Amino acid sequence: MAKTDMRIVVACDLSARSDRALARAFALAAERQAPLHVLHVVDSGLPEELRAHAIAWAERALVDVCQPHRESTGVTARIEVVSGQAKADIVAHARAAKATLIVLGIHDMDQDRPAPFVETTAGVILRMSPVPVLLVREAVSGAYGQVAIGVDFSVFARAALNQAFAVAPAARFHLIHAYMVPFKGFLGSPAYSAEVMEDERLQFELFLAGEMDLLDERARALGMGSSGVERVMAEGEPAEVLVGECRRLKADLVVIGTHGRTGVSRALLGSVAAALLEAPPCDVLVAKPY
Repeated sequence: MAKTDMRIVVACDLSARSDRALARAFALAAERQAPLHVLHVVDSGLPEELRAHAIAWAERALVDVCQPHRESTGVTARIEVVSGQAKADIVAHARAAKATLIVLGIHDMDQDRPAPFVETTAGVILRMSPVPVLLVREAVSGAYGQVAIGVDFSVFARAALNQAFAVAPAARFHLIHAYMVPFKGFLGSPAYSAEVMEDERLQFELFLAGEMDLLDERARALGMGSSGVERVMAEGEPAEVLVGECRRLKADLVVIGTHGRTGVSRALLGSVAAALLEAPPCDVLVAKPY
């Protein structure tokens, strides 16, 4: 595998959910020959004596939990424990490390979570991060194989496609475009619906023509073969279509773009991202528009 410029920071809070994020981060570091930084943040609000004890304990615990991953992947990670506030300091350390990807664990949807995703530590980091964030839900069984990517013909979709390739260059990509027939209730004749569908199809083909050339060029530069691509176009609400296709395809990664350099826009959180991040069907890569 050709070496890339990927640099990974994985936040580990030593909980069960972060175990999967840690495993995925080590796997990606091995696949992409990327440096890996494992970070744990101890609450700076703790009393000084207790804080010092917590830092020492966390340093030992991180070495222990990383050891099996180091042995299985051959990756030697930089391990660091700091005192601070996780929501701010994880992003700050990622910036300092010039990370190109932040990896976090994510809760399954359950009734015990007291707040919506956007208010969790992962949600705040996602909004603040200037780089893509990979939210890991599933146990690692190998490299990503089936990747669903939401496509809306915008620059944000192009960023999502590019960043999906960076994380899973050998996967099969499923480019999913959902569209709505405007005024369907009033003008819902079969001919009108067919006309809208044909217009969407032509835009889809035009978008893909340019993007596939760019992906092929990048694959050649990295010494890789072109990834397989499936094109899916369906009428319906984008969130419902994307989640449904993830389940149909048994996708192990879904990629969505954001409309802001350093966060998820209010509009996006009201639609696609809200549905995916509250009840993710698989791992989620949230791309950034750069």
